[in-house]
Amino acid sequence: MKITLVLTDSSLECGKAIEMLAKYEQLFSAEVDVLVILEDLYRLESASVSLGVPLPPDTVNSAKNRALDKIRHTWRHIKGDESADVDVSSVAGEFRKEVLKFIEEHKPDMILWGCHTTSVLCNILNEINIPSVIIK
Repeated sequence: MKITLVLTDSSLECGKAIEMLAKYEQLFSAEVDVLVILEDLYRLESASVSLGVPLPPDTVNSAKNRALDKIRHTWRHIKGDESADVDVSSVAGEFRKEVLKFIEEHKPDMILWGCHTTSVLCNILNEINIPSVIIK
C-alpha cells in the first residue's frame, strides 16, 4: 500500500499530520511519501513577474529546501530515529494542478490531507477515486 500526505504552505507546522502518516505507515506496513505544495510562494512569484519585480534568484529553491528540512526533521522526531527518512517532494505551484499531477505520477492508494478544507480540495476529492482522510 502506498500512502501520500499532502501539505500546503499553511500546514507545514502540522506535526499532527506527520504523526498520522507515521501511524498509517505502521498500521498498513505502507510505503509513504509527502507532497508539499507551496502555493503561496507560487502566487508571490507570479505576482512579482507580473509587476516586473522578480524575486531574488534563490527564493523558490530556498523555500522548497526549508520545507523539506522541516518535514524530515519532524519525521525523525516522531519516529524517534535520527536516521529515519521519508520521501518528500516540494513544489511551488497551483494546488489542484500539482495534486493531480502527483497522483497521476505516483498512484497512491490513500491520501492524507494535512491542509485546510477549501472548495478546491472538495472538488479534487470529488474528482479522484482514492480513499482520503482530512487531518485537522
